[in-house]
Amino acid sequence: MLHCDFGESTYRKKRAAFDKMLQAHQKTITNSQEQLKELDDKIQELRKERQKLQTINIERNRIDRSQARQELYYEYVGSMINTLPLPDFLPLLGCSEPRQMEYLCCISDLHYGAKFVSDANEYSPQICRERLGYLVGQLYDFISYHSVNEISIASLGDTLQGCLRLSDLKINDSSVVKASVEVSRLISQFLNSVSKFVKVKYYHVPAANHTQLRFLGSKANEIADEDLEYLIGNYIKDLCADNKRICVNLADEGEQYIDIPIYGYDIGAMHGHQVKNPETLLKDFNAKRDLLYDYLVIGHYHNGRELSGSERSMNDSEVLVCPSFMGSDPYADRLMRGSKAAVKIFGFDELYGHTETYKIILN
Repeated sequence: MLHCDFGESTYRKKRAAFDKMLQAHQKTITNSQEQLKELDDKIQELRKERQKLQTINIERNRIDRSQARQELYYEYVGSMINTLPLPDFLPLLGCSEPRQMEYLCCISDLHYGAKFVSDANEYSPQICRERLGYLVGQLYDFISYHSVNEISIASLGDTLQGCLRLSDLKINDSSVVKASVEVSRLISQFLNSVSKFVKVKYYHVPAANHTQLRFLGSKANEIADEDLEYLIGNYIKDLCADNKRICVNLADEGEQYIDIPIYGYDIGAMHGHQVKNPETLLKDFNAKRDLLYDYLVIGHYHNGRELSGSERSMNDSEVLVCPSFMGSDPYADRLMRGSKAAVKIFGFDELYGHTETYKIILN
């Protein structure tokens, strides 16, 4: 039989030894837990870094794909377009003396490529060509009557019908890329014809909604930079490069509007799909950019309106809403919001700003 001495002194010694051993184990366990936590934190950091890297790679691949698509469109359209031959110039119609008025002709919502018959309108690429030809004659008469030798012309977007919604496929007469080529040439030929008798300053709005390329079911404005207005504007500039009577002006890179300087007034032009309320557009636009625009010119709404902003020292600030070149379509008929196909010409006085409006009905 094993003899054990469990006296008080022995017990205290054994208890002290046990406590010392227990503390040592607890310290080891604590250190192990701290090491495990530190290791887990490092693993989380590595996961975050890997996610960041994956996000960067996805964004870089998206940018590469976007640039590749733009280059592909540019190469395709570029292979179809050469500089236009110069027209047979006529003497400038207007007088050479300084005038007190300048004019801005606004063409909005061509929707080139659409083909349909609505309740009060018919439209097709051929009708679009005919209307532009008719507009050349109307501008000749206007410029002769007002005796000016220079006019500003602005294209306010939705130059193409595009594929904004599935219903657009029903009224599209050709592919979007083919329509881009055709409308670039068509607008350039229109400018070429007008330049026979007057100098032209042309401004092309860089973004709209019908010209957006919506890949893989992307939503409106989700890939806003993928916009064929940018492409069309650049090719119009290329086409008209040899014509010294035409000056093509494009927006600053990355902007969705373009400035139109007339008599020192600050005039901005945009399509208008970005606008929630035209009534408050001037206030919202000026506040966002910390600027003070006198006039904003927009399309998109397919009807003409002039909305007063605020009173200035010599003029009223205004939002000038322009009608559509296309006119009412079956979609407008369903909403009962049809209006005549038209363009507007705004006259600006050197002292009093916008004082005249002319409407040319096309259908």
